Amino acid sequence: MRLNLLTDAWLPVLLRSGAKAWVSLPGLVAPASAPSGSAPDYAVDFAWGRPDLDMACHELCIGLLQICLDVRDEDDWAALWRGAMTGPEFVERLQPLAFAFELTGDGPRFLQDPEPFEAGVAAAAQSDVEALFIDTPGQNGQKKNADVLTHRGRYPALGLPAAAMALYALQAFAPAGGAGIRTSLRGGGPLSVLVIPQARPGSAPVPLWRRLLANVTPEPNRLKTARLASALPWLAPVSHKGATPEGADATGGKIHPDPAEGAHPLQAFFGMPRRIRLVPGPAAGRCALTGCEGPVVTGFVQKPHGLDYGLWQHPLTPYRRLKKDGEPYTVKPKSGRFGYRDWVSVALGSEEGVLADMPRTVAQARKARAAALLTSGRDPLLRVGGWAMNNMEAMAFLSAEQPMHLAGTEDQARRLTQFARSLAAAGGEAASALREAVRVAVLGEASKADGDKGVLAQAQSAFFAATEAPFHDITAQALLLPAEATPDDMAPLRQAWLRTIQRAALAQFDLHAPLPLADPQKAEPLVKARHGLLGVFLGYRAAGGRLYEALGLPKPEPKGKPSASGKTRKQAQALCEGELA
Repeated sequence: MRLNLLTDAWLPVLLRSGAKAWVSLPGLVAPASAPSGSAPDYAVDFAWGRPDLDMACHELCIGLLQICLDVRDEDDWAALWRGAMTGPEFVERLQPLAFAFELTGDGPRFLQDPEPFEAGVAAAAQSDVEALFIDTPGQNGQKKNADVLTHRGRYPALGLPAAAMALYALQAFAPAGGAGIRTSLRGGGPLSVLVIPQARPGSAPVPLWRRLLANVTPEPNRLKTARLASALPWLAPVSHKGATPEGADATGGKIHPDPAEGAHPLQAFFGMPRRIRLVPGPAAGRCALTGCEGPVVTGFVQKPHGLDYGLWQHPLTPYRRLKKDGEPYTVKPKSGRFGYRDWVSVALGSEEGVLADMPRTVAQARKARAAALLTSGRDPLLRVGGWAMNNMEAMAFLSAEQPMHLAGTEDQARRLTQFARSLAAAGGEAASALREAVRVAVLGEASKADGDKGVLAQAQSAFFAATEAPFHDITAQALLLPAEATPDDMAPLRQAWLRTIQRAALAQFDLHAPLPLADPQKAEPLVKARHGLLGVFLGYRAAGGRLYEALGLPKPEPKGKPSASGKTRKQAQALCEGELA
């Protein structure tokens, strides 16, 4: 009853042919054999059946490549991208690490505490294995029968592959879990971002191996075999303060990256905030996730005070700062949707790269790797994923893909960045104006309703959803302009965006603040609010000025400020009688 994550075929993948298969990590380099006479078959994606596990599996495999491929600079990466690695060579590089990636047994266990404290713990005192999943209802929720949307008992047993993947996902994304139960190295529910290379139309899909390679970033500090524990913390004992001897600072037990003497930066991929020991089932069974028969894990035992991480920056996660010299903190999903304003922050960073940091893998793709990625295919996608959390409660898992809009030259990249930021800022101003107009129309001018709830939130969310595709369409058009394009050449695209957000805002206003057709007097405040919203898009009021400034368009010359007071009653009457569009 053993599973080695480096040598065994434990990864469920989707093949180019559409079939599913189990492959080993080296099997990603050496594609599975296809039937004679047909095109070679190979893995194109993971297929765990849960988006959080698919994202976690990407992270794990990228971390393993980071360790064994020893990419020190972009020249090393470029050689690998050109195909300078064979299956046998990869196997040879993995062999010295294999002992550290056993899931069960008497030696080191992957991502598990070195102390075998599960021995002698009665089954009733163990946690059910399904509690490894972040969305499993907690004990309080189960006692109160509050597990309505996500039911208990979904995964009574997990096969060894599924248990290994669920354990990694928990350690990588762990939320707060009570006294002494640590959050992950990036905090609870961090956002993860992958660069997904795309094949040209009509070409074979990009192999999963190259997708993983596209997200490997240079690490100048080589991880020596003698210091594996500095990156793989389960190889070293955990003290009562939750710090490895090589990783802790001298004051509070916090672990910070210190490649010379402490924790290696690659521990970012293998953080172990939870002290866990898996408990195998007494007999073989059926995995509730994959449906496979074989050895299963039915529970685990956990102790408090795992590794306590300080300041780390994970290569696949965006970060923000409250001020220029402030400490970075991870970006986390707020909901199950990833909009274009989120895209700007993740794909482009802040204007000076200070208050919002792109994930390192995205930054490398935009700069040093743009030519390689575009030469070998079309514009890559950005795949984002992460749990939207409410303290310890998982609300929804965000999983989305959006175009990267990769530019071929530095000048194009700089122009595109400024342009996309201006579109997103204008969209934000339009959404604010819409929210204010709906508030006045529906709730009254004196209302101080929370804009993140109720009809105001619904109108804003619908607005952003309606303008999502046009944002990316117009941004893509900007990349088609010649390299010598001037700001005047960009003006038609900015005007097209202005028309788009105006139509969307007015449509959402009409939907969320419908006219009471039977009572013109009650229609008066709605007409006034709509009149004011239209005025914003014509450049009137402070909101109109901010909109045009954000979009980089000259504010229209005033031709007499429209007055809502003189004509409002007549307009309301006409609207109710169907005479005014």
